[in-house]
Amino acid sequence: MTQCFRWFSCLFLLIILSILGISIPLEVQARKLNTDQPIISIAVLAWRGEALAHQEWDDTFKALAVGLPNYQIKIKALDLSQMEKAVKTGEVDFFITNPGNYVDLEQRYGASRLVTLETVSTGRPVSAVGATLFSLASNQQIKQLSDIKGKRLLAVSKNAFGGFEIAWGVLQKAGIDPFSDLQALTFSGFPLDQIVMDVQQGKADVGTVRACLLEQMAAQGKIDLSDFYIINRQSYENFNCAVSTPLYPNWPFAKTQTTSHELAKKVAILLLNMQGNKLKHWTIALSYQPVENLFRYLRIGPFIPSPQQIISDFIRRYWGWFAFISMLLILGVLHVFRTEHLIRIRTQEVKDSQEKARLRLAELAHVSRQTTLGELASGLAHEINQPLGAIANYAAGCVRAINAGKSVGDLSEPLSEISRQAEHAGRIVKRIRHFVGNSFKQRDCLDINKVISEAIDLLGAEIRRSEIRVKQKLSAGLPKVSADPVAIEQVAVNLIRNAIEAMSENTDFDRILTVTSSLVEKKWIKVEIYDTGIGLKNNTLESLFQPFETNKERGMGLGLSISQSIIHNHSGKIKATSNKIRGLCFSFYLPLEETPQNQTFT
Repeated sequence: MTQCFRWFSCLFLLIILSILGISIPLEVQARKLNTDQPIISIAVLAWRGEALAHQEWDDTFKALAVGLPNYQIKIKALDLSQMEKAVKTGEVDFFITNPGNYVDLEQRYGASRLVTLETVSTGRPVSAVGATLFSLASNQQIKQLSDIKGKRLLAVSKNAFGGFEIAWGVLQKAGIDPFSDLQALTFSGFPLDQIVMDVQQGKADVGTVRACLLEQMAAQGKIDLSDFYIINRQSYENFNCAVSTPLYPNWPFAKTQTTSHELAKKVAILLLNMQGNKLKHWTIALSYQPVENLFRYLRIGPFIPSPQQIISDFIRRYWGWFAFISMLLILGVLHVFRTEHLIRIRTQEVKDSQEKARLRLAELAHVSRQTTLGELASGLAHEINQPLGAIANYAAGCVRAINAGKSVGDLSEPLSEISRQAEHAGRIVKRIRHFVGNSFKQRDCLDINKVISEAIDLLGAEIRRSEIRVKQKLSAGLPKVSADPVAIEQVAVNLIRNAIEAMSENTDFDRILTVTSSLVEKKWIKVEIYDTGIGLKNNTLESLFQPFETNKERGMGLGLSISQSIIHNHSGKIKATSNKIRGLCFSFYLPLEETPQNQTFT
């Protein structure tokens, strides 16, 4: 009797409050009277705020409370992130949300829809949710979709179906990427009413909200519809709200994966039989394939592609270009391998050619030395005859002294002179053998002044025969250079001998050979050889170092060419210039730093 009285009291209180228009929080309305009753937890997406969510779904939860008296109904008003967490963790048994959020939860967590919302304002439950893109009516710059590019767009959330994703699909198909083609894209969060107010206040150029929100706010006296302009307005039969996009299935009432089928069946029957609400009721569950298609097009929600899928889609979409680029890469790799192979072959050919040229140059240098030695033979013979004749005279004198009975002590001086003359003859022979030799030498630390002096001594007989006066202006204390002494001596001999021959025909001027050495820029050792010969014309100077180019009747034209090759082989420089008054000046430079080559020819 007491329990019946309690039920009657609650029912009477609800009727009185309904007549007076007073709303009671759903959790109080659905409060169970027996604490031992099982709980049915239902989550609802509070897209306009928690208070309006309770008010909007009040009739639905009253019907469930009446139809399931053995259960306690517990309501949770959540936003999108809270909704996902509640379904994922099993905190709720049922949930009411927008179509986009449902498709995402269905794909991720195995949710199942029971019924679909049908409202009187739409009349067509199969296409009952859309989005509205709007601006201020006074803004004449925004009248169509293309005008939105470069403007400020305000939406509720990136993951809001009616509040952004539907409009995103329309903009994307119109060639406008909201994430890159706008001046600003701002997400203000729930409730959606604030988006309308911000656009009205000029904080954004364009807003997007769920269709019918503008009409609801106008009915509540919050806004005047004439203040706003609907962009890309669409018209659908029996859909009386301003809309800018295609329509999609309305909100579903769904169960989570852990909710029993028996309880879900009871809830579905109650919702389908729910009466008394003139604005909304529930119908059989509709297909949400259009929502899935939109998500697939935008690649959002459960259809965000993995890196492997992105690569696979790219190959499938652009396989022709991919094959073309792959072919180009293969051809490029083959070209690189072929080029490297040809470079190796050409490099080896160049090395072989350089080696042949080096050997040939060494042979020519040897021939040049032999030719030079042949021309110097008479002078060298005279120089050798002098110590040999002295040795013979002193030896004959010693014999006569011994026959005359002189003591051995009296023979000390002539015997010493014999020894000195023999050593002098040996040095002459050694210098000749050294000059005419044909072997490779390692580079040594070379005293350039000593090389020049030895070259002048080697040509001493020819210098005296030509009555030439030699001036040596060799700088003292010059640093040594890394060079082949025999090769550098050959250069000096070639240049000095050319100077001697150039002055042999000079009868009008003094025959003066000037040889200098100096340090240039602390990097080069410079040697200059001046003569007072007849000189040459400028056009002839340019061809002096060409092989087989000579003005001599018996010359081979190799001396200067070989000299140039030797100096270049030492990373040096050689040149010829005309003197101001008469004759030529040959000069060559040797670097102080050691050159990369290890050997040169002699």
